[in-house]
Amino acid sequence: MKKVFSFLMITVFAMILVACNNSAKSSDDSNSDSKSGNKDEVKELTVWVHVPDDVPEGQNYDQRAKEFEEMHENVKVNVEHIVKTGEGSGYNDRVNAAITTGELPDVITLESVYTASYVDSELLLPLNKYLDQSVIDSYLDTIVSAGSVGDKLYSLQSFDLSAPVFYNVDLFKAAGIEIPADQNGNWTLDLAWSYDEFLANAKKLKDYMGQEPVHMFPDNSGWQMYAHSPIIFANDGQLVGKNGLDTDGYLNSENTLQSLDFINKLFKDGIVSPTARENAFPLEKAAISFEGPWMIDVFTKEYPDLNWSLMPYPYGKKGHNSAPHGSWYVAGTQSTEYPELTAELIAHITNVDSAVKMEESAGLIPGHKELLDSSTTYSEYPRKLMLDQLVETTHVKPKSPIFPVLEDVLGDIVEGISLQSDSVEKLVADAIEKAEREAARFK
Repeated sequence: MKKVFSFLMITVFAMILVACNNSAKSSDDSNSDSKSGNKDEVKELTVWVHVPDDVPEGQNYDQRAKEFEEMHENVKVNVEHIVKTGEGSGYNDRVNAAITTGELPDVITLESVYTASYVDSELLLPLNKYLDQSVIDSYLDTIVSAGSVGDKLYSLQSFDLSAPVFYNVDLFKAAGIEIPADQNGNWTLDLAWSYDEFLANAKKLKDYMGQEPVHMFPDNSGWQMYAHSPIIFANDGQLVGKNGLDTDGYLNSENTLQSLDFINKLFKDGIVSPTARENAFPLEKAAISFEGPWMIDVFTKEYPDLNWSLMPYPYGKKGHNSAPHGSWYVAGTQSTEYPELTAELIAHITNVDSAVKMEESAGLIPGHKELLDSSTTYSEYPRKLMLDQLVETTHVKPKSPIFPVLEDVLGDIVEGISLQSDSVEKLVADAIEKAEREAARFK
């Protein structure tokens, strides 16, 4: 609900910010970087980030800001670390307060999935207006797509994430499951299991283990949209129409309902527990687990005897493989007095050096095309599967001004399915009614 509250705050106070911006911009954008009549006057840019300064991402922002100052005479970049807590509170609270007063900084970080909500409220700077196309083309297509709304680019990042599906090699073999492999012995994207294959093999695991063999997090949270919506997209299902508002005809489409029926079978047939089981996978109480990529380091360091590997997300319709992606991106705001300089700063913060640094220090997938072949972390399986998922699969996470509501109703559906509180059709109907009420405000 904190995310929904943040969304409402953005919407309610958008007009305040726009009014402030309009009064402040007395000259054309192309001249706005030269407002000062004194060429020796220091131009200050303020950057708000959601991470502390003692973690790799926070240190990277500080380093790039210092470099930018060294590259530009009379430019000062102030990076303020406003640590997010929970589902973004702390940082989001500060951003919402700034929206209220019309005092957003020049640059902010934001979850990439919320870009459309910010754009709808006219808060963000169109970066493609100020950056050369060659600069934009250097980023992964996935990143540019996630940071764009329509034909305009609003946010960028030097790295991205793709959540894997973990599996226990020993339990698979003990249950008599043949692990798909190419000629090099790797479980590649094109060998992903279909819904039916996933169910059939999961039942073998259940018979062998005597308990739910698949671990998922079924509670209503943002995790549902991140980790489980790709199951829907992998059946060519959708949550909302192209306008980002219509859910009727999409959330209840045949393809989407089929994918939700697949999820329903996982819970109904005792394949997945209706409640999250702590450490079920590393303790070998689950043979398959939908987890975040950060768990790779946890399993490697804390459970050295665990024989794990990665498998592709299951698909419903051939050719529609999907997988999670997305992280916090960097965006400029309409509040800046120096739009061209701000766009240049964002490009520098998210440049190739930044991507290399984040791969080396945090193991994140580099976000620039030129680095894919030279990546040491993602050059070999099983980790390469995450890179393949990011680059080669379909990502249709909705770009919608009501994204927080869509995230919330999908969480309602999955949680309702896990508890078997109602039929899939009824849960979807209730979700559409809830989403349509919010969407009506934008029509």
